[in-house]
Amino acid sequence: MVRKEKSKVLSERFDELYPGGHSKFREPFDVTPHKVFIKRASGSRIWDIDDNEYVQFNDAFGPSILGHAHPVLAKGLVDLIENSATIVGSNCLFGEDDILFAEAIIRDVPCAEAVKVQVTGSEAVQMAIRMARAYTGKSVVVRFSDHYHGWFDNVFGGLLNDDSEALPYQKEGDNLTDDHWTSGRFPGCIEESYVLPWNDFEKLEETFDKHHDQIAMIHFEAMVCNTLGLYPKPGFLEKIRALCDQYNVVMSIDEVITGYRLGLSGAQGFFGITPDIATFAKAIGGGIPVSCVVGKKKFFEPFDNGLKGPGTFNGFALGMRAAAVTLSILGQENGKCYEERQTVQDHITGGLLTIAEKYEIPLRITEAPGVFFTLFGIAGGKKPVYTVQEAIDGGWNPKLFIAFRKYMQNEGIIMLPGERWYLDIAHTMDDAEWVLEAAEISMKQLADDIRSGIFEPGIDS
Repeated sequence: MVRKEKSKVLSERFDELYPGGHSKFREPFDVTPHKVFIKRASGSRIWDIDDNEYVQFNDAFGPSILGHAHPVLAKGLVDLIENSATIVGSNCLFGEDDILFAEAIIRDVPCAEAVKVQVTGSEAVQMAIRMARAYTGKSVVVRFSDHYHGWFDNVFGGLLNDDSEALPYQKEGDNLTDDHWTSGRFPGCIEESYVLPWNDFEKLEETFDKHHDQIAMIHFEAMVCNTLGLYPKPGFLEKIRALCDQYNVVMSIDEVITGYRLGLSGAQGFFGITPDIATFAKAIGGGIPVSCVVGKKKFFEPFDNGLKGPGTFNGFALGMRAAAVTLSILGQENGKCYEERQTVQDHITGGLLTIAEKYEIPLRITEAPGVFFTLFGIAGGKKPVYTVQEAIDGGWNPKLFIAFRKYMQNEGIIMLPGERWYLDIAHTMDDAEWVLEAAEISMKQLADDIRSGIFEPGIDS
């Protein structure tokens, strides 16, 4: 049983000081009534102010690819802070880290020939949109439902339009029907993008055939890490590539999560598809905010003809040091650290399935290197899921995961909401054993709950 006295007191004060918290979505991220306040962290472990020790699998929603307090990264950052300047002026003064970072990402990422640096993933997406519009002279962005591209009005939220005769602009939802709906959004932003169903070949081709003269770019997660780890159906990414080539549309992959998480070449290498441009953030900074757009050089030519991309912290020295050091660590021995991480991931996922089978709990795991999703209620073991509707039809019950996550945190395992687990290169086989010991206790509790009848079947339980 975790101790929580100090965290409960701080939680009350935090809620008074920060309405909505630091990052506000419809559903709270906390799995317990109190927040967890961290006192220190090292590698895969964290300790809270009540002296509870945890193994974390949230990686701060993606940036902590090295784990916490990695000694080489920490040394590089401290050296810069003590001996130089953390920021030396946007596009006025520069550092060698600027070169080291760009050379590394161009070496690793298939589409990368040039780089434009930003600070956050949301900003990188906006820069990519502006670049595509400048290059093509067109304005509309095609995106997919259930994908996430940041909090700016023109890409945040929006439901599928069920009027087959209308333009496929997003349909305005509300706080009950759309997880990413928000009040305060400018109404005109709805006409900036078409929202299509993921993995729908027919709708994709129809939209490009009818509206290609309006479409500047298509931007998407190749693996939908923001929703159940949905995979692209075989041939779907290739169809996007072909349509973009046919109609002069910029193909842009959102690698904010997958970049340097799935491997050195990201989702592009994992799925074997090369876009025109791509957005990166999270893992590339190892925990310090830095993001970028990379792509073929021709898509950067508008910067010589009026395209602007200013920003005080673009290319700030601390971020560039973090990115240069992080990519250097990940690239050692051609990414050997990813192989070692996969051994840990395989042990965890295999063990979870074995325990679930023991307690007769249907469990589907969909995964890629460094990320996996535990979908309770669906049988099938390790197998991709392609759409949310497929998960629902298969019996997915998110209430089971919410209960499981709560039980696991009580046993010292911190996980992400949304069925998601992130692994970093600091995770060890000892961590994996702790997970499976906790899962044994937690799934037994979950099985007892299921037998008691407190969970109705289906997503609406």
